[in-house]
Amino acid sequence: MQKAIALLLAAFFYPENSHAFPTVCTVVNTSAFREILNLEHAPSVCGFPPRPCVKFKYSWPDFFIETTGPKETFFSGLPGVAIQLGTTSEAMPFATEDDNGEYSFHAHTIGVTFSKIGSAGMPCEGGSWDRFCFSAMSEHLGSHWKTGKGDLLQPSWLAWSLSPKACLLKGGLESVSGNSTPTGYPNVGMCSFDHSWLPRFPPSNQPVCTGWGFHFPRYGTVTSSDQTTASLVIADRIRTLASEVFSSVPTDGEDVWQMISPNTSNGFRRGQNVGLLRAKQVSEWNRLTTGKMKNYLYVVWRKQECSKDIPYVVSTQVWLAALQAACKGLGN
Repeated sequence: MQKAIALLLAAFFYPENSHAFPTVCTVVNTSAFREILNLEHAPSVCGFPPRPCVKFKYSWPDFFIETTGPKETFFSGLPGVAIQLGTTSEAMPFATEDDNGEYSFHAHTIGVTFSKIGSAGMPCEGGSWDRFCFSAMSEHLGSHWKTGKGDLLQPSWLAWSLSPKACLLKGGLESVSGNSTPTGYPNVGMCSFDHSWLPRFPPSNQPVCTGWGFHFPRYGTVTSSDQTTASLVIADRIRTLASEVFSSVPTDGEDVWQMISPNTSNGFRRGQNVGLLRAKQVSEWNRLTTGKMKNYLYVVWRKQECSKDIPYVVSTQVWLAALQAACKGLGN
């Protein structure tokens, strides 16, 4: 099976630049893969007439989020991404910082490449079909990403903006476990396109105050204690914009995050305390080896749940072992 998976994955790689962009193997090859996967199964009953079966629960890597400078990306090897970036004219000095602790980034979301192939032998499958393009781009928000004007009439933001200290306190209290809320918007699954014409963003039910900072207004600059935390805030902003404005990223409230670059981390929840994240290796530790001094890459895992026949208990373990061996062999 290992050889079959390796051939299947290799068939979808571009031979001349197979290491030019992150894929599902990038995630599978991290040391925390099995831990974040968190595969659980329990006895259940299926069908009619009723028969014994197994209920499976686990997480699967679904989409990447990157925060970068202008025209920069981890996905330069994907032709769709190259076309998208080639049609933008953004020249703002994003991926910069100043003496007041303000950090600015562009941000993009994209489905984990080959995730659907990698999950083919999992009981509930998982992941989205490849589109080889960004599903949401901050450049496609125009002046909204520079000013935050799209969110200035959000009722929750108007309420909390009157008490910023209380908001920070609320975020701090919830940061032990993190806080994540389903957006309730549909995922129609398409490539990002221009949304700068919108007068304002749709109503949002997302919390304003998180353990990472203010989620609103959603634009490309944030004041933070350090660059990594600022990147998390920006990544979270584009995540909800991808769901609520671009309708291209699902958000169910049980997502698990993982840093892929500049360091590979353990899993963590949205808004979880920054001190706890440092213990989970969410840090700049490997920054010098990446060659990207300002950019970050995260992957978001989504919960999967289903009931299958008993033989899936064994076949799932066989598939995971073969997938890890195949990805290690591909070296991505």
